[in-house]
Amino acid sequence: MSAHADRSEVRRKSWETRRQRYGDRGHAGSYARPAAPCPCCAGLLPLVIRLHREGVLSEGQVVKASGLSRIEVRRLADEHGAQTD
Repeated sequence: MSAHADRSEVRRKSWETRRQRYGDRGHAGSYARPAAPCPCCAGLLPLVIRLHREGVLSEGQVVKASGLSRIEVRRLADEHGAQTD
């Protein structure tokens, strides 16, 4: 058997194992974003937005951490900038 065939067989077996354990989709949960940040994390949002404006965090990092859309993050960053300018 070639190396490519070996890798294909390993992948096939690994997906069989995943499906046996996690179901047809191969994972236990969904990959969807939460509808809104959790209440305990919402209090940290101003700090996260400030760190984004200071260049410590990227927009993508803020989006991923907060569960907000990029448009919402930009709006909040603009509002924070207006308050501090």
